[in-house]
Amino acid sequence: MEAAPVTESPQEEYATELTEVLELRGVPATAVAQIVREVQSHVADSGEDPTAAFGTPSQYADNFAPKLRMARLWVLIISSVLLAAGGGYLLISGVFGLLSPAHGLWGLPSWARMAIGVAGMASFIALILIAGARARRRSLNWHI
Repeated sequence: MEAAPVTESPQEEYATELTEVLELRGVPATAVAQIVREVQSHVADSGEDPTAAFGTPSQYADNFAPKLRMARLWVLIISSVLLAAGGGYLLISGVFGLLSPAHGLWGLPSWARMAIGVAGMASFIALILIAGARARRRSLNWHI
């Protein structure tokens, strides 16, 4: 005999989706837990549908973490990939150019490609460190 699949109630689905949206937007875990608890408490006390009371999980999450942060996250991801991949490619191209003059790229000398590659990789590292420091500061200063 097969057991019937366990499905979440609308309130549980709302809480799960709200948790995911807030986490994706960089809200600290303690704040996410508090926000979700407050929603669950309100729904339990009032008997209201969470979507009717708060809007969709994405709309309610806008109160705590605007979508602008998501745009910043995508800019960070794209620029990180470009700096790391481009810097790595130029660095490797410069190394191969030192080994064999036949390995040219855009007419740049090997040393210039290596210098630009190192600068790209250093920029990538600096970008990640700055983003990490901002995220840490934001999580330490989080107040609801």
